Amino acid sequence: MALDGNGKGLARNASAAAFVIVLLLLTWSTVRCGLASLLTTYAANSSQIGPANAAVRFDKGNPDAHYIRATILAGTDLPASVSEYEQAALSRPDDYVLWLSLARARELNGDPAGAVSAARQAVPLAPYYGEPHYQLGNILLRAGQREAAFNELRLAGASNPTLMPGIIDLAWRVSNGNVEFVTRAIAPGSPSAYLALGQYFRQREAVGAAIAMYTAAGNAADEDRNSYPRELIATKRFRDAASLWAVVRGAAVAPGVMIDPGFEQESNLDGPGFGWGLGEKRQGFHLALDTNNPREGRSSLKVDFSGDSDPSSPVISQLVLIEPGSHYQLGFAVRSESIVSGGPPLLAVIDADAGKPLKQSEPFPKATDGWREYTIDFDSGPSATAVKLALQRQVCDKSPCPIFGRLWLDNFTLRKL
Repeated sequence: MALDGNGKGLARNASAAAFVIVLLLLTWSTVRCGLASLLTTYAANSSQIGPANAAVRFDKGNPDAHYIRATILAGTDLPASVSEYEQAALSRPDDYVLWLSLARARELNGDPAGAVSAARQAVPLAPYYGEPHYQLGNILLRAGQREAAFNELRLAGASNPTLMPGIIDLAWRVSNGNVEFVTRAIAPGSPSAYLALGQYFRQREAVGAAIAMYTAAGNAADEDRNSYPRELIATKRFRDAASLWAVVRGAAVAPGVMIDPGFEQESNLDGPGFGWGLGEKRQGFHLALDTNNPREGRSSLKVDFSGDSDPSSPVISQLVLIEPGSHYQLGFAVRSESIVSGGPPLLAVIDADAGKPLKQSEPFPKATDGWREYTIDFDSGPSATAVKLALQRQVCDKSPCPIFGRLWLDNFTLRKL
């Protein structure tokens, strides 16, 4: 049936009214969302529950409003807080932060299974982030699921290496310092993981485990492998230092065995360990390998004294492992020319554990007219593990006490009698 003019007018008016109503509804919806956002921000800044309640009433689907209300309620009404976190996560289900917040709230509310479930929702939403794995791992650990916990914590450490030291420490504490458990829990599979474990075991003075990890770390642990022997030697853990030094240098260190006793090779005299090394004060002399007229082999050590060398500091020395309660004989050859000093050089054997002299040679003469053989017999203490063989000077009557001239050393031997 055709509409007359009045009918057409009514239809147009109805359409216009419907449009206005829709527009008003949209406007009100926008206003409500805006008000909810403003109230949410105010509630977050003021920690007041009233604005948070109003924000949720204005916009029930706003995840931020539910989240802020949940955080405010957490201190006074934990069950209600959990409900709000649930609403927030369901309103924005692709936000891993909301799921982790729900997981923490559920755990605090005595629901570990629910906490694990929520944290597992977070993991696939940010699979390459460390935080979801880290939080899930901690929740699992507190729930008594150690193996599953450290599976997640390993992934967290791999994603964010800064978390690894804390994860290692956690494994150490929950196992009461069980090195095997810690190693299994971390299951290192990269040089950086081996290095992190080595550094932690070093801090905990688990020397054998630290050495094993530094060895497995390869080149990543070069700096630590070179500095650790110095630390072990300073604390008089000579056998442990020898084990690591053997890894670094690729040569075993055995009791009674000297390194390069005949000065046949160039070596780093600044490195810590069991080869020849310089003393702390290095002025007033110069060292060189001399191939002219060695006692044996290709070369000997030449010491050229040229002034104010400090008598209290060794010129050169070597740390040597020994067996306790044993008798040893040290042999060596000396050649000297034009030595002039109130504190001539000599060779001392020092108990490295106690830091006390055991025996020393007579001061070397001004000139030997060729090579001269020396021997020093000494007994190691009942708990001794190492001695230091040191070329040093006799104590002077006055200071300064310069020294001039040349000295050669060669053909060291150490025998257990």
